[in-house]
Amino acid sequence: MPHLVLEYSGNVRERIDPAALFGKLHTELASVGGFRIQDFKSRAVRMDQYFIGDGTREQSFVNLDVRTFGGKSPQARTAVSEAALTVLADAFEATLRETACDISVQITELDRPSFARTRSEDHSGRPAA
Repeated sequence: MPHLVLEYSGNVRERIDPAALFGKLHTELASVGGFRIQDFKSRAVRMDQYFIGDGTREQSFVNLDVRTFGGKSPQARTAVSEAALTVLADAFEATLRETACDISVQITELDRPSFARTRSEDHSGRPAA
């Protein structure tokens, strides 16, 4: 944990390099949110089917959903959101400049008792940490 799900409209100006963008996000969010970098699981989804507002002008969006277990203070959640927003605003600078763009970050707290998973073993035969 955490899972990062980045969705963005197909009209963003930048060519997205997920490894570079998520590398920056992982580093920043680990620093401010107390996460371990090795625990991040991230994906980016380009949305080619979308409609924003009344559709009368070129509009775009970027949304990052940070899914993590509950228990972080409101201040910690704010720090994570603000750090992520800073990284995204830098990454989508041309889109912010050239379109009516809305970049947003949300923290989704997962209910630990309802979360289930299994993990593969590492190459040594020991369960992965």
